[in-house]
Amino acid sequence: MIMDLHNHTNFSYDGKNTPEEIIENAIANGVDVIGITDHQFSIGGRMDEYLKRLAECKSRYSERIKVLAGLEIGTRPRPDDLLTYDIRGIDYVLFESLDDYRAMDFFEFVSWRHRFRCPVGLAHCDIFAMGERYGLDMTEVLKSENMFWELNTSGNYDYYYDFLTNAAKRELVKRSGIGVSIGSDTHSIAEYRPRQIKRANVLAEELGLCLPFEI
Repeated sequence: MIMDLHNHTNFSYDGKNTPEEIIENAIANGVDVIGITDHQFSIGGRMDEYLKRLAECKSRYSERIKVLAGLEIGTRPRPDDLLTYDIRGIDYVLFESLDDYRAMDFFEFVSWRHRFRCPVGLAHCDIFAMGERYGLDMTEVLKSENMFWELNTSGNYDYYYDFLTNAAKRELVKRSGIGVSIGSDTHSIAEYRPRQIKRANVLAEELGLCLPFEI
C-alpha cells in the first residue's frame, strides 16, 4: 500500500491545484491512499466548504483511491486561540514544525493535543533534535501520547535524509513501535516526486512501521 498523507490544494494560500487535481495525480502515480491536509489558517471560515468538498471527493473516487480529509495546524508561533478543530469529517490532524525554535512549548502542545479526538501526527519534525532539546526520548512520548510521526519526502527537511542513512535511528524507531506516516507535502503537482514517496513507503514496510489508526 502506497500512502501520501500530506498534500495542499488551493484551499491553502500556497496550494496551486484543486483537490480533484491532487487526487487524480495521486491515482496516476500509483498511490493507494491520499490525504488532503490544507492549512487551517488558510481555510478560515470556509471549513464547511472544505469538508463538503473532500466528502464529495471521497465518494467520487472511492473505487479508485482512498481519500482522507486532514488538516495541518501551525505551531510557530503558538496559535492565539488553541482551538480544538475537532470537526466532524476530519480524519486526522498534522501539527507542523514543532521542532522549530519559534514553535510553541512542547509540554503546552501535549496538553493541547489531548483536546483532539481524531488521530494526531507531527509533520516535518526532527524528533531526535527535539528529544535532545527537551531531554526526552521522543519515540516514548509519541507512543504514550498515541501520536504518529511523518516521514516528509518533499526534499526540504534534512531529518528525513538522516533517517534514511542512520541505521541506529531506524532501529530505534522500529523497536519503539510508533506510528509513521508518509507525506509528500505537495503544493503543486508539477513538483510531485513519486519515486521518493514510493521509496519511503517501502522503507516503512521493511521496518514494520504503520499508522496508529486504520485507513
